Amino acid sequence: MVEGSLLQAVAFGALLREISSDISVLTVVRGLDEYRRAVEARVPDIALLDVRSLHPMLLQVVRRLRETVPTVKIVLVVGAIDPGGAREVMRLGVSGLFSGEADPRGLLRGLKVIGAGDVVIDGVASGLVFREPGGPVPELTAHELRILRLVARGMRNDEIARQLAISQSTLKRNLRPILSKLDATDRAGALLAAAKAGLL
Repeated sequence: MVEGSLLQAVAFGALLREISSDISVLTVVRGLDEYRRAVEARVPDIALLDVRSLHPMLLQVVRRLRETVPTVKIVLVVGAIDPGGAREVMRLGVSGLFSGEADPRGLLRGLKVIGAGDVVIDGVASGLVFREPGGPVPELTAHELRILRLVARGMRNDEIARQLAISQSTLKRNLRPILSKLDATDRAGALLAAAKAGLL
């Protein structure tokens, strides 16, 4: 869904179809009410919104969808990110948050990771949204920070291992202390904790 002209909405759907044959765009709608009805009726794997800002009506729709179709992964692409609003949508349980400046292929990679069950927050969004000055910041090594930032880019374990020239089993061993230091049980929790600490 695009907040803007119908032409923008159709163009956005066409872009997703063009850059990947792995994604099926079920429908393209314009307007929050139409979006909510379509998501509740079709129950897609991922419900993507491309919006100008995180305004109260949007938060209300997200809150309702989390109650009525909790299995749907909600992903937001936001032109102007309001820190308070973005913290709220993350608390509501959205699966992805991207800046409107996100690269289309980075967004596609993020959607695939989200489809597999992870949460993705792009670097621009996390830097604007979750930094909470004054709180304790976990001490991660340079290597751990590099791994964490690759995770935040939506890369899979095999892709990260290949980029770092290490085995996947070594990567898994390296991830364990990162999760421990961030008091997280999975990648999604680690990303949220790291973003709140301003590490991404």
